[in-house]
Amino acid sequence: MKRTIYFLFCCCLLCPIYGHGNQQPGQSTNAKETSANPVGTVSAVEHGVRNDGAPIGPELNRLIKHSYGKTVFFPAGTYNLTEPMVLPMDYTKNVNLLFDKNALVKSDVHLDALIKVGYSEVYFSDVTHRRFSYIEGGILDCYNADNGILLDGRKQLVQIRNMSLVRGRHTHIRIHLPEPGGTGSSDTKIDNVTIQGISSNDDVYGIYIDQGCCDCKISDTFIYSTKEAFVTKSAGHILNNVHLLAMNTTGGTVRADGENFKETVGIRIATGGFFVFNQVYYDTMDRGIVVDDNFSPDLLLDQQIVYSYLNDFGTCFLYAGASSPNLRVKISNSTFTLKNKDYKILEYPSGIVGWDIADKFSFVNCVVDGLQNLSPYDLTLSQRLRGKSADGLMWNRLNDAGSQWYVLGAVVASPLQNDLEISLTDALQAKLCFRFEGDGVKIHSYELAGDNNEQVELGYALHGDFCVWMFRSRKGGVFRPAVYDRLGSGQFMPFPDKGRAYVPADYGVSEADIQVLAHP
Repeated sequence: MKRTIYFLFCCCLLCPIYGHGNQQPGQSTNAKETSANPVGTVSAVEHGVRNDGAPIGPELNRLIKHSYGKTVFFPAGTYNLTEPMVLPMDYTKNVNLLFDKNALVKSDVHLDALIKVGYSEVYFSDVTHRRFSYIEGGILDCYNADNGILLDGRKQLVQIRNMSLVRGRHTHIRIHLPEPGGTGSSDTKIDNVTIQGISSNDDVYGIYIDQGCCDCKISDTFIYSTKEAFVTKSAGHILNNVHLLAMNTTGGTVRADGENFKETVGIRIATGGFFVFNQVYYDTMDRGIVVDDNFSPDLLLDQQIVYSYLNDFGTCFLYAGASSPNLRVKISNSTFTLKNKDYKILEYPSGIVGWDIADKFSFVNCVVDGLQNLSPYDLTLSQRLRGKSADGLMWNRLNDAGSQWYVLGAVVASPLQNDLEISLTDALQAKLCFRFEGDGVKIHSYELAGDNNEQVELGYALHGDFCVWMFRSRKGGVFRPAVYDRLGSGQFMPFPDKGRAYVPADYGVSEADIQVLAHP
């Protein structure tokens, strides 16, 4: 008995402990281990697919057809395609693609795509049993392809993750309906993907989603050196932690006139429906979001970041035209750094916002840096959008020598009555009740009470859909103006920069345009 126990003990000492050979935290992994076949995968190289840069013929798609229900693994190396990889539509025949992080996929000939998803076995055996499939890892060199990945939007629940698509001259990822059908929802998930085009001055797209391909989720993604980073013609998409950057890389056009990136767009929307964008960074984009004509989506925009590394650059954050009358926009907890004069955060017909009595627009808890560059007619200045009823117009006191008109702010045209109390000093206040609908101002009441009130005048000038209010003192003095909306209609818009005094010329009006109110 003792000999048996001793024999077993010796065997334990001589045999390696289970798991001892596994990599421990902090230990390095050699190249051979990095390219080793993951468990449960089919190695493309072991089935005759070249990874040394030599042209690959139909053998790769033959392997895919013999790998239904499996994952095809591509070890490190260069895969030079002469035809696209084609994955099946039928869920029961899903084929996943798993690339080593050092696997490069390219083509020396022109292709419509490097990878086409849903373009073989184009039928559904049972749509109630949809299954996830994925494309993961590696680098796709899209230089000679119209699309890096072309996905039939009827193929739902496809994941594109942990990979890079580079050097695209056209579109890097496109979700498309080659023919009608499907549910209208593609449910594609794009996660931890880097897209690098060749130019933000050429017609290069990052992600392009066509009609009928709704409800995509894009997260932890970086898209740069494209003219338009994200274009969609379908709704229901959610973006989270996405960085959009305009720049050039080798091979792109650099404009000699210095007008580089002047037509770049972060996100273009050509549909109605809802969108949720959270933590999206618009880095050196001429226009952050553009809503195409005749579309009125609902936009929920939280933690947006707008910045430019170029001075004198940038037009607006959100642009929409008069043909989008039912647009709804909620902007919150966002930061804007403005580098260009007369920048507009919200470039939208002022009359539509002014006549908004359904609270379709809001702009709350946001930080704006570079206020001296913000247009004084930017609609985000409206008390209504900011949820305020009082505005202290200046941080510092205004020292006036007399006779100069100073702007108090503007009021956007609306059907609502305005009832404002204007405090010029602690001992001098004006009360003003009026209506401005765009074609003129109707004064209901006007009071001016306090010290030296006979020396102060109020006036206004019309500028399109805005009524600009101002005051002057013939005697001079020290003023610290503040405006209170007693009715709460919220149409008043203070001037952007509280550190300076604004004069009529800053608002594009002359002294000849000013209508002086009769002294009460």
